Order: sequence, then structure tokens, then C-alpha cells
Amino acid sequence: MEDNADSYVAPPAQDVASTSASEEATAAEEGVPVDTAADAADAADAVVTSATVALSSLAVADAAPPGDDPNPPPPAVEDVVEGDDDDDDEDDEDYDPAAEEDEGDDDEDEDDVEAYANEFLSLLPPCVLPRIERLKALNAKRDALMEEYRAERAALEMKYVEKIGPLYDERRDVVNGEYDMAIQEEKWEEDNTTKKKKKKKKDDDDEDEEAPPPAGEAVKGIPQFWACAMGHVDVVAELITEADVDCLEHLTDVTCTDFPDGLGFELNFHFSPNEFFHNSVLTKRYEVPNLLTEDEPILKNVTGTEIRWKKDRSLTYREVTKKQRKKGGRQAGQVRSITKRERTESFFHFFTPMKMPALMDVVDEDEADAVEEAFDHDYDVAQAFRNHLIKKAVLWFTGEAMMEDDYDEEGITGGEEDEGGNGDIDEPFPRPVAGDGENPECKQN
Repeated sequence: MEDNADSYVAPPAQDVASTSASEEATAAEEGVPVDTAADAADAADAVVTSATVALSSLAVADAAPPGDDPNPPPPAVEDVVEGDDDDDDEDDEDYDPAAEEDEGDDDEDEDDVEAYANEFLSLLPPCVLPRIERLKALNAKRDALMEEYRAERAALEMKYVEKIGPLYDERRDVVNGEYDMAIQEEKWEEDNTTKKKKKKKKDDDDEDEEAPPPAGEAVKGIPQFWACAMGHVDVVAELITEADVDCLEHLTDVTCTDFPDGLGFELNFHFSPNEFFHNSVLTKRYEVPNLLTEDEPILKNVTGTEIRWKKDRSLTYREVTKKQRKKGGRQAGQVRSITKRERTESFFHFFTPMKMPALMDVVDEDEADAVEEAFDHDYDVAQAFRNHLIKKAVLWFTGEAMMEDDYDEEGITGGEEDEGGNGDIDEPFPRPVAGDGENPECKQN
């Protein structure tokens, strides 16, 4: 048999389709039902694919000596460890069936991908294969340069994080009242200096005495600074309820720390002592292997702090007592009390993220879509803090950031176009709270 696999050209799809159509007509004459024209087209595509695969099989078969299997199965080899008479791994102390199953699934996936790639390459003309290898070498060099870029970018960002850090620390102190007197004295000195420059006559100096430094004021720092800033960001504001506002009054600072390896970040919410929970810091961690790339973020894991609520002060759940009358038996007619734990809407659910399910655990398409949507929304909230609120907190507090075009994407803020007044810049909490239909107030005494 002459080896002509390389020069063979598969018949065009329309020829096969014509053959399929004639077969369909023959089937109709014989009384065999045919579903639709689409099914016939699918059948034609399947024939083309089968012909292509058969072609590659013939090429391999022609290259092999008669009677030999071109792809003989590898011989079975069993490793025997000296002193181990029992082949059952389940008796080992470190045996983990779940881990073994996951590892087996990963190996199968890798084998499937490798098998597909090898099969695909086998269909290409031999002269093309060296060119493919050259492209792979170029791609490997590109990957190496990107690794170098990510490392240098991470180092550069860490350098400027150290420079910006003191500015955030001073902002925290100003918000919490540590600079109240110093700022007032600076303002007093500035005002008096301006007055002196405007005076033209010496008599004016005698008549107008310098104003004394202002005494301490009742309001310390900037009350509810973070609560009001968060209320101007739609994706965050929609999570906040009126009950949350009193607790957020104790929020003293929000910080973000990127992992040194650039593979994720964590948000830290600092609270002063309060009547709601014992924690002083609530943390949310995001493991994102491609954080420094322009690709769609891939969440590897998301974890949050468990909030240690004080008795009867939880904002995420409430206990509801219901009376139930027994219907049958000796105690029929007796009334008993049943206490149930009901979930309530609250921003603080943000610190209890969903567990990321394994791929095989989600089999329903609707369930998979719901899980994906939940994680996407959670990540949007995290990015609102990381990229917007923390960087320009004062502009979000005043509402000025709502008018900047840079923040009008991905639902960060709705602007003034929202119907029903949700985009009103005078309203600290643009979206109504679910349940009672009212907006929580930003308290500024």
C-alpha cells in the first residue's frame, strides 16, 4: 500500500453533506423517519470529523509493519515495597481518600488535555510541527518576562505603599480626633496672620485684639466618617441597613494589605470598643493568583473573620420565639414555645463569605450561575474598598468622588441618573434599605 497520507486531501463538507442528503432520501423511501434538517447537518459534520480522524489512523497504520499494533499499551508494572505485604492504602495512617480522589481527578484532566493536544498535532502536516515548537519557545520567553514584570511591579508597589502608609495613618488620627487641637491652633494662627496683613493703620492694632485659641469642642474628630463614605458607593450602600449604621459609627479605619507575593490581598476593618461585638478588627482575605494581571480575576479562596457578637446584639441573625399548640397525644392542646434563628439583612454578612464549592459539587446550571453571581458581587464590594474607598475616603465622604467619571463603572456609584432619587448626592445612603423602605441617616451632630 502506497503511503500517501501527507498528500491526501479530505473531501469538502458539501460533498459529504450531499451524500448524507441522498442517504436521507433513501431512508425516507424505506419508511425510516428523519427528524429535521438540522440533525442531517449535524450528521454530516460528524462524518467529516470521523473521516479526518480515520485519515490520521490510516497514516499511522500504513507506517507500521503489518500485524503490529502502532500504539501498544504500556506493560503493567507494579511497584512492591519491601516489607509491605498489604497493598491496601486505606490502612496507612496518612491515607486521605478525599485527597486521593482530587489528585486522581487532576491527573485525569491533565491526561485528557495532553491526549487532545497530541491528537490535534497528529492531524497537522509534519512540516508545520517545527514551527509550532518555535511558537511555543517564544511563548515561554514571554511568560518568563511576565513573571519578571510581576515581581518588579510588586516590589514597586510595596515601595510606594510604605511611602503612602504614613498618610493613611495621619488620616486615621484626624478622623478619630487625635489632631483636633493642633488643627484648630493652625487655623487660628492662619486667621490672625491674615488679619495682620490686612491692617493698614496702627490704631487698628490697638482696637482689634487677637482672638484667643479656640477651646476644645464637644465633637471629636469626624463622626461616622466611614459610614457616610460607604453610603456614597452603591455596591456597598445596598448592603447597609439602618441597624448597621449605629455599629459602623465605631468603625475607625479601613486598610488594605496586598500579599507580598502579589497573589491576593486582605481588607481590615478597625473598630473602637462597642456594644455589638468583641472583635477589634474584622478581616476579609482574598486569594487571587492573577491579581497583578489584566485578566478576569480568578478567586482561589475567600475567608472572613468570625464575628464574636455580644449577647442579644447580633446584627446578622435574630432569635424569634413562636408558640405552637400540640395537636395529638396526651399533651394535645398544650402550648409550647419554639425559638428559631432567622437571618437578617446586614452589611456584616460580608465577613461570612460562601464557601467556594468544588467543581464537581455544582451540577445544576442555575445553582452554578447563582454561586458565580454571589462571588462576583462579593468581589465587587471588595474592589470598591480596595480601589476606591480606601484611596480617596474623604472624597467619598463629601460625595465629590461620585461626580468623577473614573468611578462610574461596574456599579461603583449610580450618579444622578438613577430613577427615584437613588443617585441624589445630598443623600449619604443612596439606596433604600431592604425591608423598611427607608434610608439610614448619616448622623452629624
